[in-house]
Amino acid sequence: MINKISFKDVACFKEATSLYTDKKVNLIYGLNGTGKSTFSEFLRNIVSHDEKFRDCSIETDNSENNMKLSSDEQILVYNEKWVKENFYQSPTLKGIFSLSQGNATAKGNIDKANEEKARLDILKKSKEDEKNNSQNDFNRKKTTAVNAIWQIKKDYTGGERNTDQFFTGLKRNKEDLFNYVLSLPKPQTAPSKSIENIQKELSTLLDNNVTRINPLMVVFFTGLSDQELNLLKKEIVGSNNSTFSTLIEQLKNSDWVNAGLNYVESQQEPAYCPFCQQQINKEHIITELKACFDKSYEQDKQQLQIIYGNYNQQIDNIIEDHAFAQNDFLKDLSDSYNAALLNFKSVLKNNLTIIKSKIDTPSKHVELDPVTNEFNSLNAIIKLANDRINEFNSKIEKKDETLESLKKIFWENIRLQYDTTLEGFQDDEKNFDKKQQKIEEEISEIVEKIKKQDKIITEQSKLVSNIEDAVNNINNRLLELGIDSFNIIKYNEEKAEYKLVRSKDEGDNIFDSLSEGEKMIISFLYFIEECKGKDDSKSTNKKKIVIIDDPISSLSHIFVFNVGVLIKEEFFSSSKKYEQIFVLTHNLYFFYELAKSPCKNIKRLKEEEQEKELEKEFHLFRIVKTTKGSSFVPMKYSEIQNDYQMYWSVVNDKNSQPALIANCMRNIIDYFFGFIMNNALNEVFQKKDFKENIKFQAFYRYINRESHSDNINIYDMKDFDYASFQEAFQEVFKLAGYEEHYNKMSKIGCYNNVSQC
Repeated sequence: MINKISFKDVACFKEATSLYTDKKVNLIYGLNGTGKSTFSEFLRNIVSHDEKFRDCSIETDNSENNMKLSSDEQILVYNEKWVKENFYQSPTLKGIFSLSQGNATAKGNIDKANEEKARLDILKKSKEDEKNNSQNDFNRKKTTAVNAIWQIKKDYTGGERNTDQFFTGLKRNKEDLFNYVLSLPKPQTAPSKSIENIQKELSTLLDNNVTRINPLMVVFFTGLSDQELNLLKKEIVGSNNSTFSTLIEQLKNSDWVNAGLNYVESQQEPAYCPFCQQQINKEHIITELKACFDKSYEQDKQQLQIIYGNYNQQIDNIIEDHAFAQNDFLKDLSDSYNAALLNFKSVLKNNLTIIKSKIDTPSKHVELDPVTNEFNSLNAIIKLANDRINEFNSKIEKKDETLESLKKIFWENIRLQYDTTLEGFQDDEKNFDKKQQKIEEEISEIVEKIKKQDKIITEQSKLVSNIEDAVNNINNRLLELGIDSFNIIKYNEEKAEYKLVRSKDEGDNIFDSLSEGEKMIISFLYFIEECKGKDDSKSTNKKKIVIIDDPISSLSHIFVFNVGVLIKEEFFSSSKKYEQIFVLTHNLYFFYELAKSPCKNIKRLKEEEQEKELEKEFHLFRIVKTTKGSSFVPMKYSEIQNDYQMYWSVVNDKNSQPALIANCMRNIIDYFFGFIMNNALNEVFQKKDFKENIKFQAFYRYINRESHSDNINIYDMKDFDYASFQEAFQEVFKLAGYEEHYNKMSKIGCYNNVSQC
């Protein structure tokens, strides 16, 4: 069953419009030119995929993808094109096969096969529903996963986020981003950089002012030579060529004596002994004390001073490198560097103090603290910093390669971050595929069983198929309608063909000589038989969707009533024979007859109850055509008006198509003045107030054209002035003395607003 029919960019359907239905019987009313033929022709060509209908579509409740008919459905369309193809192009008609009443056994087998096929169809539909439900459940889970992954786009793109460049081609469509992340292999180890570190590197790399960084200078410290270290260990004492030498040797304290010499030299006369405080001969004492300290002693002391100066200079040469604080990628080493530098300098300064103590006490044996560990630790940090600097400089030189590497590491982080979501989806997908495969296998088995029943139906149909019933049905219905001037006879039973003949001449192809009404009757009767039967004796029965487009366009009112009854009996009442019916017409009387409810007591019901009762039977629609194109409008039974009222509805809506407004004005005038008196209209046109008003001339010329021969001419007018036409139209009734009638009819609601009709 068709649930939705959509049109766009074809004929008068300029903008997208859709007809929605859930009913078997659907009745559609529309004036000529609103798009009824386009509607029927699209459905007639639904299988051939005519290019002009490329933007049109149907949705059904039976097809697997919900966009085309299932294999057991068939659309049969009666319209002008069908009539031409079946009656004008060949003197013979293709065969219609119906089941004979003579072979009860074969018919019983067919009925049994049809019942089994119907059961299998229900089972197949159940499995297809199960498959669709499974698909919908999986789709919901996938949507949840897709939306979760889409958060990545929100977190890392837009604004000044430098990771935006990693999302090329992935920012517009959620599915694209999801599929990309899903395709990434899960890293076996943690990524070498965090997303935060990647963002920091990107900030540097993408800075237009970024340049190479010079490597840091390692710390150089030579320390003391072995000779200098030995001098620190040496006991530096005076000579033995003095009166005091023996005493100094016994005291083992030449440093104390040397300090006393300095004390004596600084005194004024009289001088005192620095040791016993007795008055002394200053010159004599100085001479004797100096004799205690020879040249080598002085040289050693001088060398100690040199050692101290050199050692202190090496310490001063060690300065703090500020690169650690200035470069983001070195800041994490800054504290370690400062601590190592402080520790190294602390040991060096302590050694400097030791050297100073040696100078103050030359005879003292001293050794410096080792600095190797502190020295190596400091330079190890500097080396680590230089490795990073070299790596940074390399990235600057190979910027594109670096960005690609950072991109890879970024997505490795993302893949691990969303691992739970992705693995959960993959498990859901695996279970879904497994379930779908099982259901598809079950459906395939059912389809094979259906084919088996189709084969039974085909084989049994060969035993009983003939065209006698179809021929008799058509001829009997012609007689019932009072038509006995022609009938239908078998032409070639082997080919299942038959033709039309006059009662007195069986050899002519008479279809071209029939009146339009006769052509309509015979073609429609044939169509009914085609709907009842099959294309040929080898085909199986399918679910039939029937579209009937204006079968009474050239018929008298008597035939209109009869055709309406025929349609209701054949198509509306046969609940099992046809799956769905669409009838299109421009005739409100015919539309009203079709829409009558079979419920005998419906007229006794209130209007709302009538509508509910009728809604069980039908869906009613209008095709409305305005300057924006045609569209479908659902309608109620109570809204059905006669032709005359409908013409007024069109005229009263200035948004209707210009040609339609003008044509309806002409039809209203034909209806009204034809009923009153034919010369009344001519008298109006001859009146001076109308004849000499230049604004009314375009209206006058159009109204005086033949009834339906020149509808297209309205389009030749550069501008359609609705106000001028409306004023002239009103003037006609006013001058004829029927202004009150005009005022009453002009209040009928606009055509495309059914609530006001």
